[in-house]
Amino acid sequence: MKYRKIFALASLIGFLTACNNDPLKDLSVEDSQVFITNHDESVNFKQFKTFSILDSVLVVGNQGNGASLTDLDIQFLTSVARSMENLGYTYVSPKDNPDVGINVAQVRNAYLNVVSQPLSPYAGSYWGGGYGYGYGSGYGYGYPSTYSYYQTQENYWYMEMLDFKNPDDQNKKLNVIWNAEIRGSGLFDAEYIDGVIQSVFNQSQYLKIN
Repeated sequence: MKYRKIFALASLIGFLTACNNDPLKDLSVEDSQVFITNHDESVNFKQFKTFSILDSVLVVGNQGNGASLTDLDIQFLTSVARSMENLGYTYVSPKDNPDVGINVAQVRNAYLNVVSQPLSPYAGSYWGGGYGYGYGSGYGYGYPSTYSYYQTQENYWYMEMLDFKNPDDQNKKLNVIWNAEIRGSGLFDAEYIDGVIQSVFNQSQYLKIN
């Protein structure tokens, strides 16, 4: 009976420990990746035949804006163009009036966060809850707050498709008819780029025209 109790206690401790583990730590790089895609449901994508893509990656965010063309950026752009061709689109130069245009961007943001850390009221409880203990209602204890600062960063990919064939002439703008946001781990590792792009377009089969 004694051994059974010890075994039961050990099993319970193991169960509680397992429940307290961070489930995100057990995710693979691929499992951590999230693909958010949206499209204009009023658009019939089969009307489009040709596409073009910017020859560099836009860099946007609160760390500044610009353009980038690293080896990783070239791999990303090439993979996007290949996926568009697999969906039935034909690549043409921007000068040849493509039906749609593809923009690719890296979003880079950094945030400074402030956390207030008030001192524990333990001392106040120890002394009876406040000044005037034993004399009716007394004063509470006022503790100053301390502050700590930490910085967080987010880097992710963003893509969008612009409708060049049907411009909004009245408002002088081009409509975004599809976009994708890619977040998670491994997004800027060359070994995962092709798989990431494939997953995005697999999730967007309504773009297929062949």
